[in-house]
Amino acid sequence: MWRDEVRAFSIATRAASWSSLFGDLHHEGHPALWYVLLRAGFALTHSNLVLPVLALVIGIAIAYVVLRYAPFPFWLRLLTVFGAFVGYEYSVVARNYGIGILLLLIACVLFQKRDKHALPLGAVLALMANTSVHAAAASLVIVLIWGLDFIDSDRRSRLPGVGSLAGIAIALAGAALAISSASPTADMSYAQAFRQLDAGGVLGSIAIDPGKGLKGIYISGLWHSDIAAAGELPWVLAGIDPAMASRIVVDLCLLCLGWALAPSRRHLGAAIVAVLGFEVMFRGVYPAALRHQGILTFLLIAICWIAVLDWHAAGASAFARRVAFGLLPLMAIQTIALPVILRRQLVHPASSSKALAGVIKATPRLSNAILMSEPDYMMEPLPYYVQNPVYMPRQREYHYRVYFDNGGLRQRDFSLGNLLGIADSIGCSTRRPILLSIASPGFLTKSSGEVPGVFHGSLFRWSAEDKARLTATARLLGDFAGATTDENYQVFEITPRPVPDCAAGPVVGHSDVLLRGQDREPLRTQD
Repeated sequence: MWRDEVRAFSIATRAASWSSLFGDLHHEGHPALWYVLLRAGFALTHSNLVLPVLALVIGIAIAYVVLRYAPFPFWLRLLTVFGAFVGYEYSVVARNYGIGILLLLIACVLFQKRDKHALPLGAVLALMANTSVHAAAASLVIVLIWGLDFIDSDRRSRLPGVGSLAGIAIALAGAALAISSASPTADMSYAQAFRQLDAGGVLGSIAIDPGKGLKGIYISGLWHSDIAAAGELPWVLAGIDPAMASRIVVDLCLLCLGWALAPSRRHLGAAIVAVLGFEVMFRGVYPAALRHQGILTFLLIAICWIAVLDWHAAGASAFARRVAFGLLPLMAIQTIALPVILRRQLVHPASSSKALAGVIKATPRLSNAILMSEPDYMMEPLPYYVQNPVYMPRQREYHYRVYFDNGGLRQRDFSLGNLLGIADSIGCSTRRPILLSIASPGFLTKSSGEVPGVFHGSLFRWSAEDKARLTATARLLGDFAGATTDENYQVFEITPRPVPDCAAGPVVGHSDVLLRGQDREPLRTQD
């Protein structure tokens, strides 16, 4: 399991109460629904397997709704189901985004009879908004289409009904709750200021080059636009720039969708609003990984779904075929990407944490070892596999997760000397071995250096003297590499110094309380 998957699970299951869970979400940037499902599932099963099983069940449900209800030809439904998003991102990866997609598709099913199912539709959109900020934005686009019924002569008279207005109000309230609960506090280092947004660039790209505007996450020196999962394909083998290929693919896919929806101006307008809104989100909030871009992909599918069902003019079957062929490039490319992704995941895991946990479980002397790392968040997946205490050195406390603040709780400028001093002090006070994992690029190959952290202002430095001290006091347990994410690291075992030496040596301040398991029960240190 990857750290972002385990982090949500740890937060959901280790919170002291439901109220503390909800109050804690401002540190995470996500609304509550996924955490509620994980906490409730764990309360029923008392098994960590609830995390991957819940994701798989959601993926199967997405596939069922698409195959059973989508108003597209069977071949297009198959492409949708057996693609990068349903086949991997929203079923294998255990994150909060899959449940948002499932609720979006359920909303599409209800939308055809929105006058009759106004309250259930509003409730589904409200729940959908509370799965992620991206899903909240998507729910607002669906509400926009709902509100545009006022320009449809057949539906205009029914829109002001109490049921429709109540349903829209419920959906808007859900989106407002999601944005409120997910808004980070001012001290969070991942929070972006919208004043940094290039509004002119966003507005210009929607007409000129939306593939450039929909840039995704920074991978191997490249910004990928990936709503078709084209960035997952092995373009480099053909000597093609992956970022440019992905950008061109996105432009072509959006051009085809624009052609498909052109006969229905309000649905075309909704698609343009969706692309523009997600460009603002990707640039103004944070760059998008494949799972985030997939929400825009499914929002565009949902708009096409609704457009086909709403079409009541002559030539409905011709319009449906037009929409299907407009979706074809988008769906075909992400389907081609699925075996590439699955093969990569079978060869290389998402994280090296399971391999490290396997060594800990197989080595008796490490059963009570204390885990530390730099960057410190590299240890967040380990509590899923082992019961060993995790010490967060930048925070000076035992914990299961890192607080990405601007320095109030977590030391931003950190050195190997700091790290070794803390490890030595903890080893002396607990008489336990320390497993120190270091994942900073270039650490093993460079005698000295510094590496900026993932979040603003974080820094890790090491000198030749500190490396010599590490070599003298620790032995390399293993090199855990090969993961597709950044969770690859070298692990060093540090044995506590003899008691007389500890008494004579300096002690670095740290928390003396070891936290264990679900109830965070204090552990006793060894004498």
